[in-house]
Amino acid sequence: MEQFRVPTEEEIRGIVETYKIATGTNCAAFNLEGEIITGGDYGKRSSFCRLVQQYDQKKSCKKSYIYGGLQSEKLGDAYIYFCPYGLVNWTVPVMGNNEVVFFLVGGPVLLHKVDSLLVEEIIRQLPQLGTNFHHVGTTLNELQVFDPVRVNHLAGLLMLAAKSLRATDVFLEGKRNRANINANVARVIQNLKKEIFTHKIGEGAGKPYPFEREKELIAKVRLGDRQGAKEILNDIIGYMFFYNRFELVKLVAVSLMVVLARAALEVGVDLEILFGAEYLQLRRIFDSTDINELSVELTKAIDWFIDCTFPVVNIKNRNVIFKAMSYIRENYSQICLEAVAGEVGLSAAYFSKLFKEETGRSYSEYLNRVRIEASKELLKKGLPLVEIAQMVGFNDQSYFTNIFKKYEGVSPRKWKQNGD
Repeated sequence: MEQFRVPTEEEIRGIVETYKIATGTNCAAFNLEGEIITGGDYGKRSSFCRLVQQYDQKKSCKKSYIYGGLQSEKLGDAYIYFCPYGLVNWTVPVMGNNEVVFFLVGGPVLLHKVDSLLVEEIIRQLPQLGTNFHHVGTTLNELQVFDPVRVNHLAGLLMLAAKSLRATDVFLEGKRNRANINANVARVIQNLKKEIFTHKIGEGAGKPYPFEREKELIAKVRLGDRQGAKEILNDIIGYMFFYNRFELVKLVAVSLMVVLARAALEVGVDLEILFGAEYLQLRRIFDSTDINELSVELTKAIDWFIDCTFPVVNIKNRNVIFKAMSYIRENYSQICLEAVAGEVGLSAAYFSKLFKEETGRSYSEYLNRVRIEASKELLKKGLPLVEIAQMVGFNDQSYFTNIFKKYEGVSPRKWKQNGD
């Protein structure tokens, strides 16, 4: 394989500065640990970021840089994402010696003008900001507001800049191929398990493998539910006791590891870390001499997958929620739950549950708040109530009035008279 040298710090700084001047947006380079290596004091580049970082003990900003970088590495392309506080960034991988050596990050910007909904959501995420409602809004208003098309072009331009640093599509293509191979291997093993457990081998022939429990286990790992995951794992191990061939039990354990690894990849866990650790876990399973020893190793493996997956999932969920919020704001007049869920690649039921968990309010409540905020702007223009109700998505004026009073404490007409 052709080797590519690691770009020098001077080259990196040159690209970052050129990009910043040419586009008028912030840019910086981060290493794989989320530490800035050039681009100035990127983490404190705006009043809003400085304000948040005073209180954010979880270091959410740093985690979001890592998350975005891992996603771009996995895709082999630019990746646009929302930080945990709703700001938009874009990131691209830069290669050296045929591996990712750092990430370039552009942004942050906003996709929509600042309103009370955004400020409320940020304060809900970081309650320590609660006494600074006005200040939060003021610092947010200092950020640039770009439409999604411009953000896409800025991300594409940053990818071209990264390639100029001797990046190569060869390695990135390899990443994509390895991910595809992993998925194919998982499918083959699943088919083998069906064959083995339902028809062919062992005393358990005819006893179906608990695939549904396996899916539940993956969901628990993704949610970071350690206790729940271990309870399900115990059930699955229980099925293994039905088989008198220990080698067959090992095969099931290995296939379970592959499925968990696939789930971890899907949420953005680092590929190299994952395969390295997975190899060690597999070695321990193969070296197990009885099912009790193997059960201990499987439990340790579950702990490891949760440890490496859960922090990424938290950031990913925030990214999904802000993407959904952005979509709702752009389409609030004609929208449905299924359309929003489809936009972020989730089922309607799961999206509805996730939205409630992440925001503390239901999808319908949030949609109504967006519609009421939009109606205020139309009220200021003096449009008739019946027309406003239709324009923001309410088919019935009475229902619109009731929802307005619920959130604003007065009727739309009174609100307009008060000049709020």
